[in-house]
Amino acid sequence: MTETVTVTPQSGYDTDGNPVGGGSPVEVSTLGIAPGNSELRYGTGGDLDDVQFTVYLELGSPITDDDQITVRGKKCRARVQEWRSPRTNRGGLVVLARSTTGKGA
Repeated sequence: MTETVTVTPQSGYDTDGNPVGGGSPVEVSTLGIAPGNSELRYGTGGDLDDVQFTVYLELGSPITDDDQITVRGKKCRARVQEWRSPRTNRGGLVVLARSTTGKGA
């Protein structure tokens, strides 16, 4: 069974510096999700929970840097990189998804 993530485009600016509004959430099938670093820090004012995932998507998937991506119930911020094999020229999108919640988030 393929996992899905929900991508919610965030407002920002296009390459010409013009404002662009956010968009509606869209569900995207993944090629895979790998767990990344996670850290839970305890503090007197509250705890900080930092979780990361690496999400693999098809080329052309509707996601860009700083979009919100919900992975396994965690709302994360996306950093997107296109990857292509130098040997076969096949590739995909590699998305670092990071969620930081709690005190200081």
